[in-house]
Amino acid sequence: MPLPIQAPKQQLFKSEDIEILTQSIADYLPNGETFIAKNISESKFRRLLKSFSSELKNMKNKIKEVADEWYMLTTTELIDFWESNLGIPDSCFKVDGVSIEQRRKQVVAKFALMNIAVKNDYIDLAKWFGIDIEIFPGTTFSTFPLTFPIIFMSSIKEAKFTMIVRIKDLPEPSSVFPLTFPITFGDDPAALIRCLFEKLKPANVQIIWQYESAL
Repeated sequence: MPLPIQAPKQQLFKSEDIEILTQSIADYLPNGETFIAKNISESKFRRLLKSFSSELKNMKNKIKEVADEWYMLTTTELIDFWESNLGIPDSCFKVDGVSIEQRRKQVVAKFALMNIAVKNDYIDLAKWFGIDIEIFPGTTFSTFPLTFPIIFMSSIKEAKFTMIVRIKDLPEPSSVFPLTFPITFGDDPAALIRCLFEKLKPANVQIIWQYESAL
């Protein structure tokens, strides 16, 4: 199942209101006459519990901060840590001039979305970066009965080891094909996906890229 495009925040650790924390401390104390003042808002004992809860809140805030930073989808201070451990930057993922949101997406992708096995894994990886694609086997357009757009190949064997990736909802950029490596990103929003797919595909498979807008 693909990860959501809008990253959820971690929910295990939260910052809580002082009054909630004060009451949680009071609830742990015994009932009865000795601690009756624990639930009297203006009593000195309740104010004492409230002062304890201020430090408890500080501690919880720090725990939440650590949890938020450890969580790839919301990290800021630990983004360098995650990138270093995952080998980013690399031939496809960049960090210079890249927004923190994009850097988080790259970390998540390299950690969890690049164990490609089936067609939908490619589609999910592209969707994670906001690119909508369709994938067809080479035989779809190169064997009879022919389907438009016709793609001519030298043999049935070549067609079987060809993957047609059609990029939807994006205009075809200028000066993209033929591909050169390392791929230059330029003004092509799909350049990252093209780089990743070329890197992740089986060695005996070729990819033919299409832009739906150019068909």
